Amino acid sequence: MAVNATRESVAKNALVIAREAAGRFPQNREVCKKFIRSYESRDGEPDAKYGQRKYKAALQRAANHRQETIFVDLNEVEEFCRAEIQNPDQRIVEALSIPKVQLQESLEKMLQDIEANTFRYMRYFYEACDAELPERDEDFDAGSAALARDAVLQWRERQLAQQQGAGAGSAASGIPPKLKNNFDVRFKPRDAAPSKKVREINAGCVGSLVKLDCLVVRVGQVKPKVEVVTYHCEVCGAEIFQSVESERYTPPKECPSQRCRDNRQTGKLRCNIRTSKFAKYQEMKVQEMSGHVPVGGVPRSIDVVLSGDICRTVMPGDAITLAGVYTPYQLPWFLARHKGTMQDMFIDAHSIRKHKNGYNDKSENEQELSRKVDEAWNRGGLYENAAKSIAPEIFGHLDVKKALLLVLVGSFKKVMKDGMKIRGDIHTLLMGDPGVAKSQLLKQAVNIAPRSVYTTGRGSSGVGLTAAVVRDAMTGEVSLEGGALVLADMGICCIDEFDKMEEGDRTAIHEVMEQQSVSIAKSGITTTLNTRTTILAAANPVYGRYNPYKSPVENIDLPPALLSRFDLLFLLLDTPDADKDRQLALHVTKVHSDYERSQARPDEKAVAGDEPPEADDGDILNLGFKAFDATFMRTYVRKARTFEPMISDELQKDIVDAYVSMRDDEKRGDVDSRKSYTTPRTLLAILRLSQAHARARFSTRVERQDFEEAMRLMKASKESVELSAPAKKGTNPLDLVYDIISDLARRETVQGNDGWVELAHVVSMAGHRALTKEMVEEAIENWESLSVLCWNPEKTMVRFMVPPA
Repeated sequence: MAVNATRESVAKNALVIAREAAGRFPQNREVCKKFIRSYESRDGEPDAKYGQRKYKAALQRAANHRQETIFVDLNEVEEFCRAEIQNPDQRIVEALSIPKVQLQESLEKMLQDIEANTFRYMRYFYEACDAELPERDEDFDAGSAALARDAVLQWRERQLAQQQGAGAGSAASGIPPKLKNNFDVRFKPRDAAPSKKVREINAGCVGSLVKLDCLVVRVGQVKPKVEVVTYHCEVCGAEIFQSVESERYTPPKECPSQRCRDNRQTGKLRCNIRTSKFAKYQEMKVQEMSGHVPVGGVPRSIDVVLSGDICRTVMPGDAITLAGVYTPYQLPWFLARHKGTMQDMFIDAHSIRKHKNGYNDKSENEQELSRKVDEAWNRGGLYENAAKSIAPEIFGHLDVKKALLLVLVGSFKKVMKDGMKIRGDIHTLLMGDPGVAKSQLLKQAVNIAPRSVYTTGRGSSGVGLTAAVVRDAMTGEVSLEGGALVLADMGICCIDEFDKMEEGDRTAIHEVMEQQSVSIAKSGITTTLNTRTTILAAANPVYGRYNPYKSPVENIDLPPALLSRFDLLFLLLDTPDADKDRQLALHVTKVHSDYERSQARPDEKAVAGDEPPEADDGDILNLGFKAFDATFMRTYVRKARTFEPMISDELQKDIVDAYVSMRDDEKRGDVDSRKSYTTPRTLLAILRLSQAHARARFSTRVERQDFEEAMRLMKASKESVELSAPAKKGTNPLDLVYDIISDLARRETVQGNDGWVELAHVVSMAGHRALTKEMVEEAIENWESLSVLCWNPEKTMVRFMVPPA
C-alpha cells in the first residue's frame, strides 16, 4: 500500500509540473519570436545589413541558400532572458493579457523548459524564424538548386490559388513551412551545462537535451531523408502534402480534397518525388570514453542521427562533445507489437564539438593561439623548446623528441605529372630495451596529433589494421569498415609492441607505408582505400634486451623490406652510467613531488606561449621555460605544415655526396656491424627530414642547417649502439662475470656472509649487460676449473677460493 501511495504522489507531482510547463508555452512562444527578431550579439564582426542582430543575419544567409542550419545558442538565450526579467516586454503582457509577474516567472524557467522539452521549442523557434525570414538579396547563391525549387513553388501557389479561388498569399499559407524554407533549427548547449557519461543517460532524459563526451566508432553514409511528401490526385488534380516527423510514415489512401469528397470518390494519388522535400541524413555510433568505463566494465555505445550541416563533420576515431535530444525510434505497429514496452533509443544530434581540431579545421580561439606561436617564434629557439615540450616528464631523449616533432610536422606530398605520388610522411621505429619510455613517447604523439590511432602489435590483426568486410544486420548490405590505418588517414598510427605482431599481419603494412593506400579484394568488393598515415612504431629487440654481442641487424630481426621503409630507426639502449642514472633519478623524484602539486593548482597551469616565468614558479622540471601544452603544439604544427620548402641547387651536391658516402661506408664495413640497410629510400628520408626541419623553422627554402640536422638525427639514432660497442669488442664475458661476483662478494663480506654470493643475484646483474644465465654458468665453470671460484653443494651460491684484493 505504501508503495502504491508513493507512486500516486509521484505521478500527481509530475502531472502538476507538466501543467505548469504547459501554462508557460504561450509566453515562451512570444519570447522566442522576440529573441530571433531583436537579439544583438556582442561578439564577432557586425553584419553589413543587420549589424549585431546575429539571428537576422543568419536568416539572411539561409534565405540566400548559404546556410542550412540556424544554431540557437542557449548561452545567448540565457543572457536574453536575464535582461528581459529586469524589463519585461509590455507588448507581450498586453497581447496575452497576463500579469507582468507571470511573464517574469516564465522567463526564469524558459531555459529549463527548452532543455526538458526540446522538440516543442524547436518548433517555436522554427516558426519564429519562418516569420522573420527576409527576402533574398544580391548575395543569393544562384548555383544552388533554389531556382528549380522556386519554379515548383510558384507553380504550386498558382495551382492552390485556382483550386481555392483566392489570391496567391492565402494559397501559400496552405504549403508546409518546411517545403518553402531551406533551413532547420538546432540548439547549441550552454557552456555551464554538465557533460554526462553515456551510461548516465536514463529514462529521465527522454525528450530532453543531453550533453555527453564520447568517441565516434562508426559513421554511416549520408542519405536523403524525406521531410514532406507531395501527392498528385489524378482525378481532381489537387496536390496533397504529408509532413513526415518520424522515421516511417504511411501514405494516404484517399484524396482529402473537397472535390473528391463532394463526388464521393477516393481519388487516385500518385507520389511526386520531384516536388517532395528531402534533407541530409547520416547515422553514426558513439562509444563512451575509455576513462569513463568503470573497473571491469564494457564501454557502452548509442546510435546518433545527424542532419543538415552537421553531416560529414566527424570521422571514426574523433573524440567529441555531443549535444542532442534523447528520443526513441518510432517503429511500425507490427514491429512495436512484438517489441513490447522496451524502446530502441537514439540521440538526435544538435551540436558537435571536437576535442582536438585537425590541421585543416579552424578552432574558436585560433587567432589567439597564432599570436602566441608568433611570439614564441620571435623569442627564438622554438624548435628546441617545442621538442622539449613533448613529454617533459620523461628525462633525456631530446633527439627522439626532436624526431617526433619532425614526424608531426612531416614533409609535403608530391604528385608528378604522370600521376606518381611521393609520400611526405616520416615513418619512425623506436627499438630498445624495456623501460626506456618508448610507449610513453608514443602516447604523447597520440595526444598532440589531432587525428591519431593507438594500437598494439599483439592485439592487432591484418584485417584490424586495414579493412574488414561487414554485413549490416538491418539491411543485409555488405560494406567495408576501416581498420586502424584507415582511421588514421591524414594522421598518425602508433603501433606499440611492433615485434610481437604476427609476420602475416605485418606484411599488410608494406603497401601502406610506401604507396599510402590499401588495396582490398574481398567478398566481391574490389577497391582502394586511402591510408595517408604516418607509422610510428615501438619494439623490443629479438632477445628482449639488446645483446651487444650480436650485430644490430640480428637484434632488430625485422625483414629488410619493412626496415627500409622506416625513415628513422632509433636504437635506445639502457646502458649503466652513474651520472646519467643520478640525473634520471632526481628528475623522476621531482616529477612525483613538486610537479604534481604544481599541476594540481589551476593558477600555475602551463599557459602556452607565455613569457618564460621564474624558475621556481613554472619551470619545475628545469627546462628553462614553461612547457607548451598540446593545444599550442597543434597550432605550431598546423602553421608549420602550411610551408612547402624546396631544396636549393647548391645543397643538392652535398646531399648526393652524403648519400654516396653512407653507401660506401656500408660497403666497406663488416656485415656483422651493420646497423641498418642503406637503400635509395634512405636518400628520400634525408630529403623528408630536411624539409620537415625547414617547415619547423617556418622557412620556404631548405638550407644547410636543415640538412645538417637531418644527418645529425640519423647518426644520433645509432649513438647508443656505438656506446655499447666497446663493451662488445674489448670485454670478455669471463671478465664481466668476475667483476660482478667480485663486487657482490665485497658487499656480502661486509654483511658477514663469508663471501658467498647467490647465483640468482649474479644472473640478475649480468642481465643488465646482456649476458644470459647459460653464459654466466659457463663463465663460473671456467673460473672453477682454474680454481678461482667454487660452488656450494646445491650450486645455488658461489664464492672466491681466495678473496680478491
